[in-house]
Amino acid sequence: MENRLEAYRQSREALLRQLTEELSSDERFVAAWLSGSYGRNEADEVSDLDLNLVVTDSHSQLLCNRQEQVSHQTSAERLAIFRKFGEPALIHENNNNAPQHGTFTFVLYSGSALMIDWVMMPQMSAVRPYHSALLFDNGNIPVAVPPTPEGLEESKEIVAEQWAFFWMMAAITIKYIIRRDSVFVTHWLEELNRIISEIERRIERRPQQYHRGSRSQLQSTPVQQTKTIHQLCKKMQTLAPRVEQFSGVIPLLPIPELETLLSLVDR
Repeated sequence: MENRLEAYRQSREALLRQLTEELSSDERFVAAWLSGSYGRNEADEVSDLDLNLVVTDSHSQLLCNRQEQVSHQTSAERLAIFRKFGEPALIHENNNNAPQHGTFTFVLYSGSALMIDWVMMPQMSAVRPYHSALLFDNGNIPVAVPPTPEGLEESKEIVAEQWAFFWMMAAITIKYIIRRDSVFVTHWLEELNRIISEIERRIERRPQQYHRGSRSQLQSTPVQQTKTIHQLCKKMQTLAPRVEQFSGVIPLLPIPELETLLSLVDR
């Protein structure tokens, strides 16, 4: 398994070198960078390539043309570029994910199973994100400023709202434990964990950071799910004094009501 993962990683790195070499010498492109896990310097063996290409204004009308907003195919011009690096086994274009006046195309390559999110944008509106890995820049593309930290008052409002939202969704999640809908329950146990983490982060005034993967463990039985709800509620009870001190709002604790709902779970 490790050997195959390493081979996959090496294949991806070789593709990245090829992309950089060929696209940097293509007169249609003035800059390229990687966003996503590469941009955050967190790429692992199976990370895909979030490739952002800045197209010269003279070629942008052709290469950044949106035929459809969402589609199973792309334009002939973009396809020709994608095919320089292998034969696509799958294409999915979703321009809801594209930058202004640009395009977004997912390509899964045949044989290698390597994945590239091809993002193309015209030079006139291009801005490189603060968190990105530059491949080349022949056009002095401006770099976005770091995101503005969330204001203290805004954080206080969000903490108070997220406190109430947690308890609301905890109650709803218990309903789905009773209904034996483990898919819904699994999703919301993860979300409840995330809400707690975000409340703690805001109270501690830590900057937001991308979190890869799940925060919780799979709980597949009503007994496990009920135990997890209890654990999450206990965490929130412990947080209550800090939430009150930070937000200035007295946090409600609907523990008896949740216990009433939990008593309905057939174990």
